[in-house]
Parts: sequence; C-alpha cells; structure tokens
Amino acid sequence: MAMIVISFDGVKDIEFEKMASLPDVYPNIAKFKAESMYRAGVKTVFVSNTYPTHTTIATGKLPKDHGVISNYINTKNGRRWAQLASHIKAKTIWDAAFEKGLTVASILWPVTCGANIKWHMPEAHIHGKENQIVENLRYGSFLFQLQAFLRYGKKLKGFTPLGLDDFSTSVVCDLLKKSSPDLMLIHLLAYDSTSHRYGSQSEALGDARKSLDASLGKILEVADSLNDSADVVDSAGVVDSGNYAVLVFSDHGHIDVFETINLREIFGENVYEQCGGSAFFNFAPHENRESFLTQIENYPWFGRFLTDEEMKDSGYSNLAAYGIAAKKSYCFVDEGQHKSNHGYPTDYEDYNAFYALRDKHSEHFLQTEQTHGDLRDITAIISKVLKLDIV
Repeated sequence: MAMIVISFDGVKDIEFEKMASLPDVYPNIAKFKAESMYRAGVKTVFVSNTYPTHTTIATGKLPKDHGVISNYINTKNGRRWAQLASHIKAKTIWDAAFEKGLTVASILWPVTCGANIKWHMPEAHIHGKENQIVENLRYGSFLFQLQAFLRYGKKLKGFTPLGLDDFSTSVVCDLLKKSSPDLMLIHLLAYDSTSHRYGSQSEALGDARKSLDASLGKILEVADSLNDSADVVDSAGVVDSGNYAVLVFSDHGHIDVFETINLREIFGENVYEQCGGSAFFNFAPHENRESFLTQIENYPWFGRFLTDEEMKDSGYSNLAAYGIAAKKSYCFVDEGQHKSNHGYPTDYEDYNAFYALRDKHSEHFLQTEQTHGDLRDITAIISKVLKLDIV
C-alpha cells in the first residue's frame, strides 16, 4: 500500500462541505468526498497555525512534545520562519517511513528544510536579498528540484500562491508517474494565503477554491491510473494491491478579521509573541498584576485568557506568563493587515478541520477514527495505512 497525503491549508470543514455540495463548480472535490470516508468537526491543535499543526500531523504529537510551537523562531539574525526539520523533537512520518525502507516525496510540506527525504522540495522562506530557488536547492533534493524548476518553473508566475499550487501539482503528478513514491506529501497553500489577504467573501478566494479542485483532480487522475496496476507481493510475501490511498485534510480553519491589532504598540516588550488569534505576554509590567490584567480585559479585542491546559499543550507555559485569545473579528500580528486569520483556540465556533480518506481498506479509517478527536487522528491513519512505527 502507498499513500498520497494532501494538505488543504486553511480550509475548514464547512467550507470543504460547501464545495463538495457544488459538483458543477467543484467536480473533483465533490466526487472525492462522495467516494471517501469523511470526518468533519476535527479539532485542530493549539496554537492553530500552519507550522505547529503540520508538525503535529507529521509526528502525532502536540506542540509541547514535538517542539514546533510557532510559525516563527527567534535567532541571532532576528525573527525567522521555523522551517528547519531540526526544530522537530519527535519522530516524523518520513523518519518512520525511512526506517521501514519506504520511499518518501515531499512538496512544500512545512518544517522539512534539511529533512532526510528522497524527493524533497521544502517550503523554504527567503530573507533580504536571498534567492528563492537557491534556498530551496540548499535545503532539499538538489537535482530533483533543479529538474522540476527547469520543467515547470513557468507555472510559478512569480511565486504567486496560485502559481505555487499549480507548480506543486505538476511536480507531484510527474513524480508519481515516474517514481511512484510510497508516501507522497503535498502542501497546497493558495487558499490559506488568499484568505489572509482578501477574506472569505472575496472573488480571489473563489479562484483559490477552483485551484484546489483542479489540483485534486489532476492528482487523483494519476493515482487512479497507478491503481490499475497489477498486484504486488511485499517483502513478507503478502499480496498487496499496491494501490494509492489518498488522504485530504485541513490543518485549521479561518476566521474573518475586521481589525488587526499590534499589541506591541500598546504593551511594548511585555508582549512575548503574537500568533494571530492568540497572543502571549511576559509578566505584567505593573506592580499591581491584577490591575494590569483587568486593563487587558477592558479592550474590545479581548476574547478571554487562555487556560492552563492551552498554555501547556501549546508549549508556551514555560516561556510566557499568560496568554489571551482574540475576540472573533480581531487578530494580533506584528505587522501587516489581515482580512482573515487563524491561531485561535480550538473551541471557537466554525473553526474545525476535516479529513477524508479514499481507500478500499476502510479498517484504516475505522480503527483510528476519533482516537483523539483532533489532528493526531490523521497521523494514526497514515501510520495504519503504511504500517509505520510512530503512534
């Protein structure tokens, strides 16, 4: 058995269901959902941002245990994306696959820079005058990426979100046809990026939805052609169909934002980190801590204080004195404006993720369904399908 794992970054469950209910507009998503075992109402993990959530799916661990608690990390050269695989403090699905002798491909999966992956195009971020292609070649598979950039580079369209997804999909389809990796990971990010910039009601987001549908359709077409191949016998002498199971998931939802707040403009260095739908503070700067906390509660953007469990599970309990959640329609960031964001607590309404598995072996889904009720169930399914030693 082999597997394709597709991340629909930022697509909450009700959004996926809405697309699936419109087969004339999104035929591939509608068909895939109809053919799959589907789970809605999946809780993300806190802090519910892309790098912590994808690392949870890659490890089956909460952020406090896998070590990637934010999209960013503070370095001697300033604030940088937490993109290095060395930031992960737990075994990953690509590690477990390598131990089993399986081949892995990863296209723009977060927090994989420098990872031991055979066909590897990491999500690498550039700073200053750095060159995007050079940085990718530095952290991933040199020859594989070079060939991909030469063959499909025109699709990037200046590294726009839609261009990136089109490029990634082409690379995935080509690699599946030529090399058939046992585990294929792909991160589609146009929906998330477009949501941040334009919000849920924009025409631009409609283009991102259609892009997701087109990407899924192309990948499924290749997967189906591979699934028509003859049965194979694995190393233990067991007959296996060799078919590709396809798992599509989202890592978090989005909440529309009407006002972006930079807490550092109010509280200065007393702000430890701003994470969109949440923020963390150092100890109160006033002699009267209670007075300071009451002051925060009086602001219109204040939602609630984070619980002890949220502080612990997020990995911030030993780093910050306390945390707050933004009220819906607000978000906390250091710079820029957002029309939609994430990073909110997992109990916020209409903020759930989903996963869907198309696989003839339904026991993989049923045996792991709702073990945790959150993103870690996705890891369990991947482990069952590929028989990995990870969870």
